Amino acid sequence: METWSVEQVCNWLVEKNLGELVHRFQEEEVSGAALLALNDRMVQQLVKKIGHQAVLMDLIKKYKQKSQELKSPGSPREAARVLQVEAAPERNVKHVLARNKALQWTKSYVLPEFPYDVKCMLAEQKCPDHSMRIRIIEFLQADMTKYLEGSLYPTTQQYNDVVSALLQAHPFLDEDGGGFFLWKRALKDRFKYVRRPIEDDEQVLRNKCKFGHRRGQTRKSLADTRFDEMKTVQIKKEAVYLDSEVDEHINWFQQEYVKTEKDWREVDRRMSQTLEIRRKLISSRTPLKDILQMFPFLKCPYQMFREFQLLTRTDIYKKTRHILESYSENILASFSLVDNPINIALQEKVKQHTDEDTLKHMKMTAMCLLLPDVFGEDPSLFVILNEKVQVSTPVLEVKNPFNRDVCEFSLYLEKERLTKVDDCVTALASLIAAFHVFGIQCPRKLSQTLNFLETLIFDEHSP
Repeated sequence: METWSVEQVCNWLVEKNLGELVHRFQEEEVSGAALLALNDRMVQQLVKKIGHQAVLMDLIKKYKQKSQELKSPGSPREAARVLQVEAAPERNVKHVLARNKALQWTKSYVLPEFPYDVKCMLAEQKCPDHSMRIRIIEFLQADMTKYLEGSLYPTTQQYNDVVSALLQAHPFLDEDGGGFFLWKRALKDRFKYVRRPIEDDEQVLRNKCKFGHRRGQTRKSLADTRFDEMKTVQIKKEAVYLDSEVDEHINWFQQEYVKTEKDWREVDRRMSQTLEIRRKLISSRTPLKDILQMFPFLKCPYQMFREFQLLTRTDIYKKTRHILESYSENILASFSLVDNPINIALQEKVKQHTDEDTLKHMKMTAMCLLLPDVFGEDPSLFVILNEKVQVSTPVLEVKNPFNRDVCEFSLYLEKERLTKVDDCVTALASLIAAFHVFGIQCPRKLSQTLNFLETLIFDEHSP
């Protein structure tokens, strides 16, 4: 690189997805030797965008480190490996870079070193104004671009990792519990803004072509230009309207949830309107506490059942009641559970009652509690009796199971109580619905129990 001409440096910039800088480097006559002599201040004067500054400085640093390794006495195997990588086809180099990028993101993300004024604001825990938010987002975007070797297309999980790291380090930025969604949206918008003017990056052009951008035309007619401008303005207006509409729904949910008398018809209408954005957040692994903060009515069994029905077209409460009524008698009679404490408590209560409805309720409750034992699986992943909840997956806590007047079921999720009900049908239906509504994978040691229930709920075949 030390002997490169200005033209060779410009070709290198294009290969590294920094084609925007070619004109500036030509103006300043930056050769290979000048490129390696650039310091931080020179780079800031030469390159305007923070993301390009970070990528350029990182590439220069890596080249210098690589040169030192080659000059230092090392093993012949290491020298041969370096030569092999340099001589490999471009496709293999891209494969290695892609693999390195994937490995980098398997580790926990570390926030970058923010400027002094930003660090002072974060240390004082002051609510950032608009300009300060932009500065934070700009530095996060530049740091992510550096991690991704210049790529401007992070994955959803990478966005989640960065925003989670920011809010964990500075919880006060999570305003009213909806900060995760707002910071993530701002970061994605920043990447869109950086990608917009780029015309020589293969990945950017491929995505522009995919989503309807014109390619291969250097000049447009006046009518086409005006049409594109009007279309862009309309898209921006729709995006702003959509964002404000979602925010309005979230604020309404949070205010309505704390009221004593709730407008359930309006709740249903708004939950239906926000279903798509809610499913996108859940599928992208947004933290559950943020989901529940934005949509608190998901804590209500009725809304969980309604969400389940929208997703699967199945009335889970009706199906669960049918399962407990149809199978409780046979299961309790068919399996040897004599030494089980739940069965012992059931037999003692049965002796004290003769009412048919009460006996039916107790047997349904017993089946609900004994199902994991029937399949030889871990009952602590399903129901908890008089113990502390230790698992993060959905689990039921049960108190006074065979006393119909004071019986209490609580659904826990991530060791936090989500909802409390007083009958086993609603409790079991809520447990099954929670796995589907919140996109939670079934624990391996509970797979047969849940498979038995889901087979009957979805009428797949006779278990």
